[in-house]
Amino acid sequence: MKTVHFVRALSLLLLGGISTDLLAAHADCSVAGGTLLKWPATGPAVWEMCWLSPAQSSGVQGSGLEVRDVHYKGILVAKRIHSPILFAEYRNGAGGNCYRDWKDANARFAATPAVRNQLGVPGSFVATTTCDVSKSATASHGSCPFSNLSPNPFTNADCMNSGVAIEDMTNQKIPSESYVLLTTQYSASWYQYASRIAFYANGDINPEFGYGNSNGTYNNVTHWHHNYWRIDFDIDGAEHDQISANGVLKPTEFTDLRSLTGGPDGGPTHWEVSDSVQNFGYRVTSGASDYTPVNESGRGLHLADVIGTRFINNEYSDKVDNNLNDCEMAATNLANGESIADTDVVLYYTASVRDSTANNWPTSANPVPQDSMVCKKVGPLITPVGDWPIFRDDFAG
Repeated sequence: MKTVHFVRALSLLLLGGISTDLLAAHADCSVAGGTLLKWPATGPAVWEMCWLSPAQSSGVQGSGLEVRDVHYKGILVAKRIHSPILFAEYRNGAGGNCYRDWKDANARFAATPAVRNQLGVPGSFVATTTCDVSKSATASHGSCPFSNLSPNPFTNADCMNSGVAIEDMTNQKIPSESYVLLTTQYSASWYQYASRIAFYANGDINPEFGYGNSNGTYNNVTHWHHNYWRIDFDIDGAEHDQISANGVLKPTEFTDLRSLTGGPDGGPTHWEVSDSVQNFGYRVTSGASDYTPVNESGRGLHLADVIGTRFINNEYSDKVDNNLNDCEMAATNLANGESIADTDVVLYYTASVRDSTANNWPTSANPVPQDSMVCKKVGPLITPVGDWPIFRDDFAG
């Protein structure tokens, strides 16, 4: 068997121009922590990673759905992808408050038994969260089995109490569009946050965050939600990474604003983290619904869309605690001018949404229609760039 593997590996080297020192790496959950996922279940693993539920996730009061030691075709992509910073911010002077929410309380959502905390093929429905069923501007549906739905296709038997649904979405007709989908839900009082990440056969990564409300509390006050993904890219290892914005290298830690239109006040529309030696990496491109202008509330609590920093061990947030009423995201606590050239880097990416009401906002003459209970889903597309090897092989039997 070793001879067969050697011939296959040699063929890959000749066809793909892969140097012999680039051998396959694999997710090691005994070191990284979490539960091993290999996809597809049979044959060479396109994706390997270690997953953790919100209750298991890292950081002060958790970080929601978390994946560690993420490998694509035998190449390390990221040490950790998670969401350790999360806010609900209410309009100043309109009642309510603002909150730095927690991310470690598993919540009930619907999933077929085959995909509950294991890789499987979804049955009669795909994993369904409170966010997925929240399509009314004023009605609340609670947690699984979503009692206010009519007709309601779900029963208590469909409800997953905790953990992560892992669904094999293989497309036999178009293999390149196949993907594995991880879904979870977690609660912060009346809020039910949904977190998903899709890993595609072509190397794309698509994280999605959904902001749901389970009982309608404060749905009559305009408010904003801010989720900060922390993506600890380690492209082919932690060393020699670099960040660029619209193709321009960032030599030091930074904060950026985002503009989907590239208008006069606009900043970058995409950011790349690449290995300066191997010349490949990943591009983060804003999703079409990600753009809510910073400081739209007028409170000055969230003033950055993207933050690039040098890696510091166990630094997951702008604060060392998670004080409930500490509403300001202190970006300068993370980005304070250190060099990020050819080193180990971390990218924070923010996606915010507004839950609007008709209570005279933005002006009494031009109030916005209420959509506060309609769940919004946002997230960037993360795509491979550069000269990625075809597939690494470790010559193992």
